[in-house]
Amino acid sequence: MKKRLALLIVMAMILSLAACGGSDKSSTTEPETSNTSTEAPQSDRETEEATDALTEEPLDDDAAIETLKETIVGDWGFPGDGSFEDIEHLTFREDGTGTYKGPDKNYTFTYVIHVDHRTYNNGAAYVENMLKMSYSTGETEDIIFFFTEQGKLAFHNSENGGYNGVMENLDVFTKE
Repeated sequence: MKKRLALLIVMAMILSLAACGGSDKSSTTEPETSNTSTEAPQSDRETEEATDALTEEPLDDDAAIETLKETIVGDWGFPGDGSFEDIEHLTFREDGTGTYKGPDKNYTFTYVIHVDHRTYNNGAAYVENMLKMSYSTGETEDIIFFFTEQGKLAFHNSENGGYNGVMENLDVFTKE
């Protein structure tokens, strides 16, 4: 009778632990097995590793910055379509300097490219290509830049997209 009572107490303790969601990793009970391949990971560590893989940031921002710099270096014009003389002209040099010529403007500048890791409201991560521009006028600005599918250079620095700043860019620049 004592053995049955002890066995019932042990069973009650195991069931109460299972009902509370706790699990004793050093328990001698055998883990449940299943043959379905669509189940979630079986351990907390597997869950953490899967989550880390989804939220991991790019491994090498320096390589991305180098690629962006290689792409941006050169002469860019707006409208740059050959239909009439460029209204605006940008030159980016490898040494981090450049020039901007626009209507009634002729500036030199220095620039630094960096990437900015951001998160949407829904939690999805994304990366913005950023230019820190310092003009010969003493003005500075941080500009988001990107390349269109046609390889044109576009800027924006306003909350709703678009550009409003030192340059008078109304559209995208074409590499000359």
